Amino acid sequence: NDHHLAAEVLRLKDAHDITTAFETGTCLGSTTMWLKEHFDTVHSFESNWTTYDIASKRVGPEVHYMDSVDGLKKHKVDGALYFLDAHWEQHCPLLHELYELSSLHRPVIIIHDFKVPGHDFGFDKMPDGRDFDIKLIESWLHTIYNGRYKVNYPAEVAGARRGWISVEPT
Repeated sequence: NDHHLAAEVLRLKDAHDITTAFETGTCLGSTTMWLKEHFDTVHSFESNWTTYDIASKRVGPEVHYMDSVDGLKKHKVDGALYFLDAHWEQHCPLLHELYELSSLHRPVIIIHDFKVPGHDFGFDKMPDGRDFDIKLIESWLHTIYNGRYKVNYPAEVAGARRGWISVEPT
């Protein structure tokens, strides 16, 4: 329900000629359904059986019942958009997901529930209390993009009012 985030996804899709999108943390499948409307190929990973069951019935075979890291190991491709949103479990896979993406050439990444500097938008924390912020992921971004990347933050958010960051190769 965040039209600012939707606009950023579509901007990235057009700017990088992306046809495939990945989502980690399907939950009930609402984001997956939106991605299916805008991308040729979509893969979404959910490890909670209850929400997977609901989402797979709503969305279809694009939803995979598996841990996000295992899903990325099995399905990742170069030149895709990766929407990382699997943060609800006590074990947070975000840093492991970024590790998996480090073997790709030029992924485009969006991390949901991210701390936006200078704004009071909602964000998540690692189980050890570290904020989802640039300090947490910066070393992985340098590894993934060899130092050649651009980050974007929202100036406004809508819906649940959660922050995010997008990262694209330059």
